[in-house]
Amino acid sequence: MEAEPLSELAPVVVWRLIDAIEKHGLNNDSLYRAPPATGGPAELRQALDSDPLSVDLDQYDVVSLTDALRGFLQELPVPIIPAVVYSELVYTAQESQSVEECGERLKRILECPSIPRANQQLLVHLSRHLARVSQHHQSGPRLLGQALSDSVFKHSPLSADVNPEHHVRILEALIATGGLMEIQTAPAFVSALVCNG
Repeated sequence: MEAEPLSELAPVVVWRLIDAIEKHGLNNDSLYRAPPATGGPAELRQALDSDPLSVDLDQYDVVSLTDALRGFLQELPVPIIPAVVYSELVYTAQESQSVEECGERLKRILECPSIPRANQQLLVHLSRHLARVSQHHQSGPRLLGQALSDSVFKHSPLSADVNPEHHVRILEALIATGGLMEIQTAPAFVSALVCNG
């Protein structure tokens, strides 16, 4: 039985929230430090669910926006990290010697065309945002990985059987190496080389 795909609107919601967070609070030293009090204001969550493009995010403070982002990620009905690459990501996190080596290997895995486009876009937006947050203040890649690993890996297959430290390391490595880049559609033979090489 094939898993239900991630909604095409999911990356749009994440992008909108990230854009508002960066506009209002990229220099806020407490960004992602405290655990979310809620999933964000109920009216914000409802508006994002019904019409994410028309929500006026300027009326919300940065804490409400970050809580809404974490809540949105946590409540997605399907995994952000597709089953097709999950085990390979965990293995890479376990076996890589340095954070930088791990990040570069993870990026190659996550650039495979077998990852649905909505998942890829969401991961690009989120990882690049966290890399920018990490550059602006003391919340280093590790702290950000700890703050968001539960939200990102909640629905991943077998995640209950995996040491949560591996999830943190995956995010830490992606953040430390600048996040994922948007990939363009490549010819099949190039995609095969990237995924298998």
